[in-house]
Amino acid sequence: MRKVWISIVAGLLMFPVLFQAPAQAAAKPIKIIIDGVTLSTDQPPVMVNGRTMVPLRAIFEAFNAGIKWDQKTQTVTASQGDTTIVLKIGSKLATINNKAVTLDVPGLNLKGRTMVPTRFVSEALGREVGWNPSAQTVTIKTPVPVFGNAAPVNGVAAQDVSDYGDGRDLQVSFNRVADESLVDHYRVLIVKAGTSLNLSSALAVGSNNYSVVLATGANPVLKLNAATRTMDGDLIKNNQGYTAYVITVGKGNNNSALSAPSSPVTLVNKTVPAFGTVQANDTNDYGDGRDIQVSFNKLADESKVSFYRIFVVKAANASAFDRDRAIAVSSANYTQISKNGNNLSLNLSSGARDTDGALLRPGNSYRVFVLAVDSGNAANNVLSAPSAALTLTTAGISNLSVSDVNDYNDGRDLKVSFTHPTDESNISQYRVMVVPVSSYNSFSLSDANNVPNAYYTAVSTSGSSSEQVLSASSRDVRGNYIKNGSSYRVYVLSVAKGNNPGANILSAASPAVTLLNTSSLSTVSGLNVSDVNDYGDGRDLRVSFTHASDESYISQYRILVVPVKEYSSFSLNDANNAPHYTSVGVSGNSTSQVLEASARDVRGALIKPGTSYRVYVLSVRSGNYPGANALSGGSSAISLSEKLPVVSVTNVTYGTDNGRIVVHFTKSARETNLSEYRVFVVPSRQSFGAAEALDVKSSNYRSAAPNGSNQTVAAADRDINGNAIVKGTKYKLYVLAVANNSGVQNGGLSDSSEEFQL
Repeated sequence: MRKVWISIVAGLLMFPVLFQAPAQAAAKPIKIIIDGVTLSTDQPPVMVNGRTMVPLRAIFEAFNAGIKWDQKTQTVTASQGDTTIVLKIGSKLATINNKAVTLDVPGLNLKGRTMVPTRFVSEALGREVGWNPSAQTVTIKTPVPVFGNAAPVNGVAAQDVSDYGDGRDLQVSFNRVADESLVDHYRVLIVKAGTSLNLSSALAVGSNNYSVVLATGANPVLKLNAATRTMDGDLIKNNQGYTAYVITVGKGNNNSALSAPSSPVTLVNKTVPAFGTVQANDTNDYGDGRDIQVSFNKLADESKVSFYRIFVVKAANASAFDRDRAIAVSSANYTQISKNGNNLSLNLSSGARDTDGALLRPGNSYRVFVLAVDSGNAANNVLSAPSAALTLTTAGISNLSVSDVNDYNDGRDLKVSFTHPTDESNISQYRVMVVPVSSYNSFSLSDANNVPNAYYTAVSTSGSSSEQVLSASSRDVRGNYIKNGSSYRVYVLSVAKGNNPGANILSAASPAVTLLNTSSLSTVSGLNVSDVNDYGDGRDLRVSFTHASDESYISQYRILVVPVKEYSSFSLNDANNAPHYTSVGVSGNSTSQVLEASARDVRGALIKPGTSYRVYVLSVRSGNYPGANALSGGSSAISLSEKLPVVSVTNVTYGTDNGRIVVHFTKSARETNLSEYRVFVVPSRQSFGAAEALDVKSSNYRSAAPNGSNQTVAAADRDINGNAIVKGTKYKLYVLAVANNSGVQNGGLSDSSEEFQL
């Protein structure tokens, strides 16, 4: 104990007397850094007779010391571990564990704040203190034992607390270690039930796959979030058993410790009851979705049901069709109906499609599923068992095909072939209808029944099949002559005997066909290039274009990247002889393609930043086309740029201004690639990283533009969750540097400020 007293007295004598005025301010602000973190105070530290004075509550709370204040006697009592300090404002006498100590400067009141000597308080509580007069900085360090063992936590428990079907359902709690002086933080790890874990493998888990809990002196309760993953990197989900472990991570050289596992917990959603049998029947003979009648019993409890969705699945795919696949199906490929409290039965529409996007057709085997949808929580969605397999039959035509067979630029260019149905006893004739694609998104039975006589070609029922080349006077269903360059689909209407339009049957559409005069090949249009990545190679270059309107005689397209400095012009001959290009197929109406890392320009050099290029697209003829290839015009010149990753701000500290929270920070070392800074107020116990920062709503953070200077920014009135900032709750401040078009959002989140509360 004698050595402690000698150290304290020596320390008090070593601090030089800088100024003699009672409260004369230093030439520049005094900064206090505790264990590498700048102490944030509402009243700046001041120098009094060569001694740094700091607000009482800020310094003691930074050391996690208990504080008692006696207003009547103007006395503060602070305790930490086995050390108790008593200091009276205005008195040079203080006590440490009831032994008197003489102070060079007594505690004092300044602008409503009680100020105490920094060195005396710090060394009395076992900290090491340093002073840099040129930087006006006090450095305080907490000695860490060279060898120590952090204790494992106990009472680890995992609970299912919600019904989202992800990590938000899981809550983990545990009892903190009794002595947290050796503890840096805790890590919560979730493992699949039955997985064994030791300290070595636990410490090797990547930071994305565990949750951090700070040592705050209280027993933690951590509710996980939707993005929380197991130690293996898998997202947490329903119907899977999990166990929680907690690592006590030691400070400095102190050893860490692993807890015993929690009891296993399996996340289960309290979903709505299961379906009864779903039935599907072939009730008509249209050869499309109108033939399928679907009926099912509604759920007994529809409290969590917003509507139902009917899915028609190819029978071969039905065994793999589950709830997740049902949720992912495009809205164009299912039938949605509202709940009405009654058991449901309906026929699908002529445009109904299966889950792969194909129109429903005879000869295909299907199974039908029904999904009960809760629009507020997908975890409550319930998928029925499949119906029995169903194959549609029809009396309509089959094997419809069309082709361009001549070069007259009228109906004589179009040949239509189809197979008659086996039973034609109820059919009086067939009508071949040519439908312009530009005029019809769909062509229905009602449209077909109302086409005038002059606008279709009649075919008799004789024979088992028909192959008909139309006449020069043939017209489309709108009355226009069939002509070169227009795109058409062909339908065949099977006309019932007895003048009953409702019994007529309309075939599916043929593939689109555009009559082509083979005198020339078309080029692509709408050619555009853009810089979309930052790999420093071909993957940075996206090429988009609209395909030629008629691709009948085009086998492929070739994307040619031409260095501007090497070519004053780029000809069709150059394109035909270029050995380096990217091939694109003719499927689809347009192409948007990012090139590969190995992509080269037409001279064979790898594509790289800083070089100016133009892009051309060559339409390559097929083998039966007698003409030449066609070369597009060049794109606008493009030079790929290198984007730079954002650099986080530093020295984030907390303050107040007229009752509002403000944050001070040192600007990013590189602001040219930044669009803004975002200031976040985060509850202390909530884990927070760069991914979470990017997802925070704009109403729950404050934005500031980079201005080349260190900044002081008023924080938002709400925390990141949208909750009002309240007294008594502890928070931390973070600042996110946000990339602009010249930057890469690679992290960018600052370290947190010191914990604070209003």
